[in-house]
Amino acid sequence: MTLTVRDLQNLRFSALEGAKDEWAQIARRLGGYADRVDAHMIRPLSHDWSGEAADKARKRMTRLSDNFQFSSQECALVETTLDGVITELRAQQKLLHQVLDEATSKGYRVAPTGEVMYADDGDIPTGDPDAGVPAKEQERLGLESDIFDALRGAEEIDARYRLALTKLRVGRGLSVNGLESDRDAAAISKIAGVAVGLDSAPAKGTDPKKVRDWWKGLSKEEQEEQMALNPSLIGNLDGIPAKTRDKANRVNLDRLIAMHPPGTRVTPGVQRQREGFEAIRSRLDRDTGKKPEPLLLGIGPEGQGRAILSYGDPDTADNVAAYVPGLNTQLRDVGGEDGDRARDVWGSAQKADGNQKTASIVWLGYDAPQVGQDRIAESDLGVAGEERGKKGGAAFGEFLDGIQATHQGERPHVTAIGHSYGSYTVGQAAQREGGIPADDIILVGSPGTGAQRAEQLGVGADHVWVGAADSDPVTHAPSDSEVGWGMGVGPVGGAIAHFADPHELHFGQDPASKDFGGNRFSVDFGIPPGSHSKYFNGEEGGDSLDNMGAIAAGHPEKVTFQARR
Repeated sequence: MTLTVRDLQNLRFSALEGAKDEWAQIARRLGGYADRVDAHMIRPLSHDWSGEAADKARKRMTRLSDNFQFSSQECALVETTLDGVITELRAQQKLLHQVLDEATSKGYRVAPTGEVMYADDGDIPTGDPDAGVPAKEQERLGLESDIFDALRGAEEIDARYRLALTKLRVGRGLSVNGLESDRDAAAISKIAGVAVGLDSAPAKGTDPKKVRDWWKGLSKEEQEEQMALNPSLIGNLDGIPAKTRDKANRVNLDRLIAMHPPGTRVTPGVQRQREGFEAIRSRLDRDTGKKPEPLLLGIGPEGQGRAILSYGDPDTADNVAAYVPGLNTQLRDVGGEDGDRARDVWGSAQKADGNQKTASIVWLGYDAPQVGQDRIAESDLGVAGEERGKKGGAAFGEFLDGIQATHQGERPHVTAIGHSYGSYTVGQAAQREGGIPADDIILVGSPGTGAQRAEQLGVGADHVWVGAADSDPVTHAPSDSEVGWGMGVGPVGGAIAHFADPHELHFGQDPASKDFGGNRFSVDFGIPPGSHSKYFNGEEGGDSLDNMGAIAAGHPEKVTFQARR
């Protein structure tokens, strides 16, 4: 059907607005149902029932929750699509009204089909045909062209959005598929993204304070549209509230897993990523509903993979501990040992002060060096290099800036923890321009930070804490110059070089040394090379975990010390 001037001129949006609001309500209701299934069915079942029957019941309940969540996402996309068509058609209607008003003011009549006519035959300009089109006729033709453009534009918008809505239909049986959800969101983004302001979102790396202000400036409806169309950005944008990031990233996680279904032939790197994403989802499923509540603050396929997991809400916590892992860390470790470490630091901080709320985070926002998988030797540090730590340090600093930007109430006490190569990454973050918004820095199993003295880390030497097992080979890793000399004159020469300056490590001064000037807290002597991974172990690490918890909780008086080297 060809759109007439009257059709567009008299178009009323109340029915579309009503439909949009109803779809928004349905989306929220379905999302609430998913939360209720998780909270009141799956979690109690996991706590109180085990065995084959329990596993089958849990699987069916999980599918029910997934159905509700998927349906909520699709309904939100319908809401966004309707918002887009309303916005675009209103713009065309406004354009038509402007042209009609101009035509009327200049004495023209407009036919229902859009033709612009003179008020009477006497107004038709006459003259020498060879003189060209008279100015009055050019004016009429211009107005007529503008009207036709408005009508054609409205017809194109109507056809485009009708097609978009047909693509959002779900087949019988409601087959939940994260990849399908991702495709739908991408399709609607192309069609409605500009209309609903999707392009207003700040780019990753934007000052977190500006991101926070942008998010707060959006209406509830606009926030929901951003979440529906672009969860991968919202979930990983520093300056977005933690619970919002978690909600977006759980959608992102499902989509990342769905990209490569089991049995799909992929590269070893992609396979490692997929295994990592699945391990993280398993951890979330296992720990959601427990205390502390896990929040997924970041997830993505960049590089070796990215993941940020928090135990506790950093936006409302009194204390925030952010831990950066090091050598050989992969995505699956966030779902495994490194996730355990973040949770155990939370437990240790609560032990030190149970009256305060703590959020403990594992931050894998960079590519940790991958070296000898079955051992960690001094020579392994040579392949690590500085570049990953420098890039990771910049990203970690931005993340901590985001924690400050979104925190509610008084500024939290923030502790940055770096283990192994992660301590170098934390050190690089601390030495960036402006430093990092941390009150304390903990370095465990450190090969150096790139600094020669603790005061260079920007928090004051008294707030730099070091855990170094004497049996940990990484804390004795020789510098590049010493390794090079040793290579030229033999292993004995290299050893002699290191003994000449035993406190100069691979990445600068030994943080456990007197010359560095930090506080060395007590850890177990350990058995090499396993001692490098025992700092977060409450049984095998000695006082190490308790000391880190006391520091994170803001209780330095509870820390036990040992002599610096």
